[in-house]
Amino acid sequence: MRSLALAVLLAGISSTAFAADPANITGTWVPVAFSAAEIGTPAAISATDKPAIKHDTAGAWKITIDTQDGAAFTGTSVSPAGKTNLFVGAFRLDGKRFVVATTQGGSTGEVVGDQLEVCWTDNIPNLIAAGCTVYNRQ
Repeated sequence: MRSLALAVLLAGISSTAFAADPANITGTWVPVAFSAAEIGTPAAISATDKPAIKHDTAGAWKITIDTQDGAAFTGTSVSPAGKTNLFVGAFRLDGKRFVVATTQGGSTGEVVGDQLEVCWTDNIPNLIAAGCTVYNRQ
């Protein structure tokens, strides 16, 4: 029984030993590619609503990673209209993929070379949306 407990302990230690250092993503990131789909209106979502599909970076949010401490980070995002949202995030063990939470929804992302790819979903009153944005550091 002791050898089983020791094996479990060593397996847990060895799996954390292989965790990669997270990429440093502090700074301001600007959109260079964007695709999204949404459905809804400020009043309601109805069966007759047609989805809107967008590919213009003018509709993407700019993001700033204000603080990063190891695998955890915080930041702000700014909409094209100037609305600001706070977010928090954390890297996965590979040091490249991450998750983010906001008051409106969540997103996942990945560091790909010198770019970030962030894919998100919104499920807020009267609007559902999903999209992905590729960012370059400003």
